Amino acid sequence: MWAVAVCGALTAVLAVWMLCSRAVWDAKGKVREMLMQRVLITGGSQGLGLALAQRLASKGAHVVICSRSAPKLERALAEVEAARVDRAQELRYVVADVSTMRGAAEAVAQCGAVPDAVFCCAGGAKPGFFVEQEERDFEAAVRTDYFTALWTAHASAKAMIAAGVRGRIVLVSSVVGLMGLVGYAQYAPMKYAIRGLAECLRSEFVLYGIAVQCYFPATILSPGFDEEQKTKPQITKDIEGADDQKTPAQCAACLVRGVERGHFCITDGLVGTLLRVSSGGSAPGHGLLCDTLLQIPARWALLAWRRFVADRMVERARVHK
Repeated sequence: MWAVAVCGALTAVLAVWMLCSRAVWDAKGKVREMLMQRVLITGGSQGLGLALAQRLASKGAHVVICSRSAPKLERALAEVEAARVDRAQELRYVVADVSTMRGAAEAVAQCGAVPDAVFCCAGGAKPGFFVEQEERDFEAAVRTDYFTALWTAHASAKAMIAAGVRGRIVLVSSVVGLMGLVGYAQYAPMKYAIRGLAECLRSEFVLYGIAVQCYFPATILSPGFDEEQKTKPQITKDIEGADDQKTPAQCAACLVRGVERGHFCITDGLVGTLLRVSSGGSAPGHGLLCDTLLQIPARWALLAWRRFVADRMVERARVHK
């Protein structure tokens, strides 16, 4: 009898511990203080990057936004300055092409001081059917989506390590970095690569006390999305439907909340959550028990959607092509 009671009590304690002790399974600790420090945001002239800069400026951060276009950055900086809460905040922009090792290093060097946090928001998609796209489309994807993240993380990490800064690097992937979909063969592999990069760096940078996180947004209603619609196949639009569409400001809020909570994989909607728990691998989760309880229903829901919704829509499109 005593053995049963003790086992039951231990089981209950273990369950509560797994639910509450997220730091055991996820990125260590909350990081609200980071938001008052120096931040570099690539892709900061529009969309998610600009919205993120505004949000962090409203929290008192010193913000540096970066892109290749000086005119866009000038307009964006005015919007960021409107969100500041203290005249002592340093808000500036840097013109650089972070798709190259040299360009990323120059961007980090021009920040004035080594950033405490770096958000890699640069990128963009050109959807289309795989067999209809050309060499330049795939090469552009590697440069724009993967190299911008790779070289920014590389330059930032080197600067942080040299200065002894225990900083934070946040990469931006996509929900199509968790699942493939018709029309995204040019884009999704780069977002899968960013996920792989984030997982490798999360492990390696434990050596230096540098935290790494990765954001997997769904559709962001930004200028980049409007550009995507010009080449996106109709079948892709039909499958996506309204999905989890959010404004850049809403996505920035989700991203900041995830960073504050110390989540490694940050998602912003039901689809993203289902994909995260069903394909998490060895990545830190959001609580062992909660994620475990979600895994089976998430897997079944995604398999059903894939077979009875997505694949059937593609099959019908083939018949009517």
